[in-house]
Amino acid sequence: MKKAILAIGNTLRGDDGVTSYLGKLIEAENLGWKVFYGQDTPESEFHNIRAYEPDVMVVADAMTGIKIGTVEVIDISDDKDYMYSTHNLPTPILLSYLKGFCKVVLFLGLNVDIEKVLEINPEISKEAEETAHKALEKLLEIDAIFDNTNKKIN
Repeated sequence: MKKAILAIGNTLRGDDGVTSYLGKLIEAENLGWKVFYGQDTPESEFHNIRAYEPDVMVVADAMTGIKIGTVEVIDISDDKDYMYSTHNLPTPILLSYLKGFCKVVLFLGLNVDIEKVLEINPEISKEAEETAHKALEKLLEIDAIFDNTNKKIN
């Protein structure tokens, strides 16, 4: 089973770069997930994702509005109006496009302090690092679900 993650976020805006940090954690652990770094124009990675043809695609992005430090898998598939990020494409539209060539698409929201994404800063906070580690744990949970599902099918 091919698994991939699209890390969205501007690494020059402090904690908005939390998913890039997550991507580096995933690569360091050699978990079998292909990491695509979409930065603040995730659509620029679509051709690479399409060529890779993942069975499971996780779109990870920093978000605000829920308790800081939490990590949530959120179903935003039917939510076309709400803008989850400051990127060019609203996240629900981005997910809709990815569903055209990926079997499973999930949104993983990493909740950060909005005050820590407003200024130019190439570093993420200690809290954002901890959130990325929680997201890695959540990704391992996702991994286990799909590994078990795949075993039942075979």
